[in-house]
Amino acid sequence: MGGETLVKLPPVSRSAACRICSGPLRLLYSGSGDAARSESFSPTNHQPGQYGDLFACERCGTVQQPSLPRGAALLDLYRAMHDEHYLDEEAGRRRTARRLLRLIPGGRRLLEVGCGHGLLLDEARAAGFEAEGLELSRDAAAFARQRLRLTVHAHTLAEHSGERYDAIVMADVLEHLDDPLAAIDRCVGLLAPGGVLCLVTPDPASRAAQLAGARWWGYLPAHTFLLPRATLRDLLRERGLEVIADESLVRSFSLRYWMAGLAERGGALGAAVSAMRRLVPRRARLSLSLGDETVLLARKGVRLAERDRVPRAQRASA
Repeated sequence: MGGETLVKLPPVSRSAACRICSGPLRLLYSGSGDAARSESFSPTNHQPGQYGDLFACERCGTVQQPSLPRGAALLDLYRAMHDEHYLDEEAGRRRTARRLLRLIPGGRRLLEVGCGHGLLLDEARAAGFEAEGLELSRDAAAFARQRLRLTVHAHTLAEHSGERYDAIVMADVLEHLDDPLAAIDRCVGLLAPGGVLCLVTPDPASRAAQLAGARWWGYLPAHTFLLPRATLRDLLRERGLEVIADESLVRSFSLRYWMAGLAERGGALGAAVSAMRRLVPRRARLSLSLGDETVLLARKGVRLAERDRVPRAQRASA
């Protein structure tokens, strides 16, 4: 792919501590050791086994890929990222977005962090929100601005300032950041009193992830941190947020797309599914939850009990 950005992965010290809670790490799965590529960071890339070494925290359960580049090098990969197949599933993605937006209480101003091509933003605008987004991918942001006429900023969440928001959405974003704690803190600062933060992220502690093992779709070359549902709930409470909804995401895709994902897992079943996929009508659609994607909605401005003000790491060591 012309102009693709590539970053060589550095060696990782196995004595490194968890960057979420400072707990000890253990090697979970050995990876391919390939260089990080903007092409492999595309949302529709679900090829199993392309990640670097994955480590799991023995205290909070977060799965992390510490070999990925950080800072400006990581941001450059996302700026160059292009996904020519993302809009093939536009109808299903819009349906998923509408379902997610129905969870958000009434409000006026909405910010989506990592808005991609702007499909959720477009649905939010249609639902009555004053919607704007942040997106680093030059290609995706251009589509959102030029084709959908949306307000999309090219800077990072850390660089963003402005009026307070009634809702902030980070869907399929937290697992791509090199500092998810700082991102959550920044969102809290940007929320108006009573505003809500909506997080959608893969759950490595889910039954589906445990059953799939190293070939789970959540283990991708672009995923820096995968936080278990319980850990994420604790992090939100520690920041003065009240979790008001905790669900598993229901996604809508064409049946062919679901089958392609299953076929990628390989083996005899994968080969059989791949052969059957050609017989399925292109318009056939399926809405489904695998139970391995967390949807958390948390409200700002709730008075916490004294115990919930104690950092999670201190509670674990008490």
